[in-house]
Amino acid sequence: MTDHIIIGGGVIGLTLAYGLACQNESVVVLERGTCGRGTSRAAAGMLATDIELRAELHALAARSRRLYPLLARRLERETGIDCGYREQPFLLKRKGREHLFPAVGQIDPRRLTTALMYALHARGISIEEQVDVTRIEENDDFIRIESNAGIWTGRTVTVAAGRGSQALLDTADISIATYGVKGEGLAVRLAGQPLRSILFDDAGYLVPKADGRILIGATELPHDETVGVSVAGITSLLQAAERLYPPIRDAVIEEVWSGVRPQTASGLPYIGVADSSRRIFLATGHHRHGILLAPATAEVLVNTLRLIQKEEVR
Repeated sequence: MTDHIIIGGGVIGLTLAYGLACQNESVVVLERGTCGRGTSRAAAGMLATDIELRAELHALAARSRRLYPLLARRLERETGIDCGYREQPFLLKRKGREHLFPAVGQIDPRRLTTALMYALHARGISIEEQVDVTRIEENDDFIRIESNAGIWTGRTVTVAAGRGSQALLDTADISIATYGVKGEGLAVRLAGQPLRSILFDDAGYLVPKADGRILIGATELPHDETVGVSVAGITSLLQAAERLYPPIRDAVIEEVWSGVRPQTASGLPYIGVADSSRRIFLATGHHRHGILLAPATAEVLVNTLRLIQKEEVR
């Protein structure tokens, strides 16, 4: 039996697994598909704590923002992988006015996912992919997880499966209020005229990456969980991008994508122990802020889970 089972191999689940592994806790990560191939892969990785964020989340976001450079440096030391953390100017255009933030952080979610997986493998953490969990059963002393690939037992389980979290929790008779919000985006490459600032307005954003790509996003379609990228969505993003940065019209499109983020009725994520449970924990419902809030979410849960372990040892 392992100490902790984490369901979900996106940035939040992997960051939590890494935090627990660094405290010498035993962990198993169960991922329905391939780690990092869900909405984490589609994220732009902006770490702007003052944009599009409810007031109740400002303190958590600020803590996460402080943790990111430490996490990125530690992962690079352990794995040799540059997670793409850097700070650069951020120009916000809103209501006819411009606000320049001189140094806003960003991370590359794909590189971060790869680095986390390398670090977890190096620490002997088991990451099981293509595992479709069918039931979560809570007992007095342990958690039992049933799946298409077998059965796992642990002292706790944390559900960090994005939009899929609600269905998983239903199997344990735990209810959360979430709905899907589809987002679409694309990556382009522009020769000869590098963009050095993040540009953002209410219609879209441009995020330049270290490898020369510029990420353009993102549509927001509540209660839409369809697969694929629409012509209308990409057209609207390209029009918004050209208004923000006219030279973008000469860029070459490299990739398009879509994903469905989990949003909650309250607009606040679920972080912590589930109602009426002692061993089932939640890390879901972060909507557009999953990458930003991942380190602080992991920190909160690591501290809580380790406290439970200590109390049970007594």
